[in-house]
Amino acid sequence: MKSSPFWLASLFVLIGIVPHNRVASADEATKQPQPDATQCCVELSEFELEEPIAIELDESEVIQAILQSGAKPVKTIRLTAMPNTPCHVQKGRQIAVVTSTMTRGDVTTRQTKEVEIGTTLRFQFADHPKGFLANIDYATARVAGDEKSDSAPDILSSSIQTTQVFVPGKMRLISTIGSEQLTAVVVTIHEIHRTAADQSQ
Repeated sequence: MKSSPFWLASLFVLIGIVPHNRVASADEATKQPQPDATQCCVELSEFELEEPIAIELDESEVIQAILQSGAKPVKTIRLTAMPNTPCHVQKGRQIAVVTSTMTRGDVTTRQTKEVEIGTTLRFQFADHPKGFLANIDYATARVAGDEKSDSAPDILSSSIQTTQVFVPGKMRLISTIGSEQLTAVVVTIHEIHRTAADQSQ
């Protein structure tokens, strides 16, 4: 009977430790890659198109036309993701844009306002028989033309929400957007780690 307090104390310690460890591991899952989990490198690129895309072209033909044109992406975002774990990247800044000007004699007065521009990508994926099933939420806003112009610049903004199946390493066209400036957004998901069970298959 003398050992009972010891076992009760041990039991109390174990009961106190287990929930704490579960919380910690759940938190770490969003910060540190686990060695037995699938990890992916996601690359999203937005290209400006000089000419409209022909309606009769399919997805692979559109992507081929973009690559062959030599167009450079105006935006490229990369992030690393794990299954069923939401992640996001946000890049932005505030700029002062001219809203109106008034000239009296040799003096010109400009009124400005702060405008936030930038890009946000939210991403989550799950395994799929063909590769990955990914949810993508992409939003961007940027200035068209000179930010320091005396006239109010155009702010080109667009957003995409889509769910698609991705084959690892294969580029996909997720949208063509824009009215004044046509752009195409493509996404490639590269697998960078597989579970030991999957590697043995």
